[in-house]
Amino acid sequence: MVEVLAMTAIALMSFGVSGDSAQWQSDYGKALAASQADSRPLLIVLDNPSDPATAASEDQLVAEGEQEELLNAYERCHVDVSTEYGKKVADAFKAKEFPFAAIIDKTGSVVLCKKTGKVSDEEWQKTLTTYQSGVKPLRVEQTSFFRGSEGINTSVVSPSYCPSCQKKAQQGY
Repeated sequence: MVEVLAMTAIALMSFGVSGDSAQWQSDYGKALAASQADSRPLLIVLDNPSDPATAASEDQLVAEGEQEELLNAYERCHVDVSTEYGKKVADAFKAKEFPFAAIIDKTGSVVLCKKTGKVSDEEWQKTLTTYQSGVKPLRVEQTSFFRGSEGINTSVVSPSYCPSCQKKAQQGY
């Protein structure tokens, strides 16, 4: 009798607990609240699953293999834009073309990335990897060289490619 109760308890617990810590939600509000509570970025996908032209790739939404670790870093929300609710969410994101994906930072206040239309598996993986920390990646500053002086270290770090700006930066303005 004790064994039966133990087996039943284990079975009931296994239904409530999943190995995949973050399942796809269909309610954007709940997903955003969970994202903020867990301090994880939110990945939202808007598409029309019944239309192959505007449906997201199923392979990109499944948490298996390499992609499992990447997707589990996110709170996930998948909204069907053919519903009234889905249309409201799409309007909030100003999404006109589908599939549409956005990544929101871990505070739930800044959209870090938007992708419209079908994306390749490679681009999807790269995007998930880039934003999995839930913070905007640091800006990479460009190093350029002023060509007027030979033998002098004239490297200047400047965020601009404008020749006039480069000259001013070289002169220390």
